[in-house]
Amino acid sequence: MVEEDRYCPDILIQLSAAQEALRHVGRALMANHLRHCVTEALTEGSEARVEATYDELLELIYKHSR
Repeated sequence: MVEEDRYCPDILIQLSAAQEALRHVGRALMANHLRHCVTEALTEGSEARVEATYDELLELIYKHSR
């Protein structure tokens, strides 16, 4: 759109749409990770694995919420 010299507000709308789509993918990946990987680690893992999973989750939440 930039190369086509399109109207700036139109480009900004497309950027917003792309960012929202990426946020949606991120939320879906987080939900999948929680449902599968985290659930397995918490129910079948050793104490060390559970602690590592909690640490990983906090890190993901901090990074994802920016």
